[in-house]
Amino acid sequence: MDQDTQKHAIDSLRDWSKWLIGVDFAAATGCVVVLQGGDPQGLARLFLVLAIAAFALSVLCAVILTRSLASVVERLPLTGAEGQPVSTSGYRIGAGVTIGGLASAQIVLMTLGGGLLIGWIVV
Repeated sequence: MDQDTQKHAIDSLRDWSKWLIGVDFAAATGCVVVLQGGDPQGLARLFLVLAIAAFALSVLCAVILTRSLASVVERLPLTGAEGQPVSTSGYRIGAGVTIGGLASAQIVLMTLGGGLLIGWIVV
């Protein structure tokens, strides 16, 4: 994996995170509108509140990741202990958090929010 490959991976992940921010924000906004307008009760309300929280946390992960990727680009090429290029997903951005871990968290939270939204529809 050379510097160009690492840069391409970072650019692709940044584009994905920007797209995810838009989708999550729209979904959370829709949930808030339903929550305020329809005044759901009981389990339906819980599903909506949890969906909003999951979408918001996904946006937060995506924002942190997008910001972190900008500083990672400045450190290219990323190399391991032996000086060999390493995968960008394993790069630690702080407090033991890796790029891959943060990317996984944002998609898991988005999926959780979508599942909770479907749960609200079913209930």
